[in-house]
Amino acid sequence: MRRSLLCLLSVVLLGAGLRIGQATPLRAQPPAPDENITPRAYLPITIGGEGTRTTNCPTTSANTYDVIPIEGGYYKDNRITDENPDFRLSILGYGKVNEPLTLVDYSGGSDPNAPRLHGIFRPNRRPRFTAAYLNYLWDWNDGPGSTPPYGSRGALNNDPFFRVTVLDFETAAGEPLYIPTRGIPIYAGGVVAMVLYADEDELTITYTRHDAVYLPGGIYVVYMLGFCVDPQLVAAYRAQLSDGRRSTGQLPAIRNDQPVGIARDNRLTIAIRDVARFMDPRSRKDWWQGAP
Repeated sequence: MRRSLLCLLSVVLLGAGLRIGQATPLRAQPPAPDENITPRAYLPITIGGEGTRTTNCPTTSANTYDVIPIEGGYYKDNRITDENPDFRLSILGYGKVNEPLTLVDYSGGSDPNAPRLHGIFRPNRRPRFTAAYLNYLWDWNDGPGSTPPYGSRGALNNDPFFRVTVLDFETAAGEPLYIPTRGIPIYAGGVVAMVLYADEDELTITYTRHDAVYLPGGIYVVYMLGFCVDPQLVAAYRAQLSDGRRSTGQLPAIRNDQPVGIARDNRLTIAIRDVARFMDPRSRKDWWQGAP
C-alpha cells in the first residue's frame, strides 16, 4: 500500500503547478473532525509569533561542524538561490489556528526510524506546546529571470488530514538546542542529518544527503525557527555558497549529539515534512515515540 501511495505521489509532484504543502496522504489517518480551521493571524516573515525576544545571540562558538558531499544534483539544478520557501519556513509563512495544544493520536502505522522531536532537548523532554499554525501554500514562479522569493504566498494549507502543521514549543532562554534525533546514519562518524539552510534565526535540515525536500522513496525535512543558530554552523553553511547558490558540492553535517544553537527566549517554532508533505508535529505515534 505504501509503495503504491508513493508512486502516486511521485506522479502528482512531478506535475505542473504543484503548491507546497499539498500531497497524497501518508501513514497517519485523521481523527474525527469537529470544526473547520480558521486562521487567527497571518505571519509574514516575522519569526516566532507573539512576544518579545530576550536573549542576545552569541557571535562566537567553540563548536565545529563538518561538511559532507551532496548526493545527486543541487536543488532545482541550482537555478535559484536559497532564499526560497522550500528552504525557509519564514518565507513560506504560517497562520495561527485554534487547535488543541496536546499530543494527537492518529490511527495507522508509523515509522520506527522517524525523527524524535523530544530529542531537541537535553535531557529529552516533551515541551509544552504554546501555539499552533498551518503553513501557507506557495504559487511558484521560478522560471528564467525570476528573483527571490520565486513566487508568492497562497492560501493556508488545505490538507484535510492535518489541522496543525507548525507548532511552537516552550523553551528556556539560553538552553542548548539539538536537532530531532534519528538513529539512521547518512555518513561516516555518526552523521544523521545535513543542513539545507542556516542563518542566525533559522535552520532547515534533511535526514539524507540529498539537496532536496522531496524524494520518491521518502525524505524527512525539519524546520527550526526563531532561535539562535550556532554561528559556526551558519558560517559552515555560508562557506558552501556563492551568491546564495551551492558552490562546493558539500553542505554541513550534524550528529545527534551536536548542539545547533540556543533558545532565544521562551519559544521555538517547528515544522516537519515527510515526502514533501507538511505533517502534524503533535502526532504521538510519529514524532514522540518513547518520549519521557
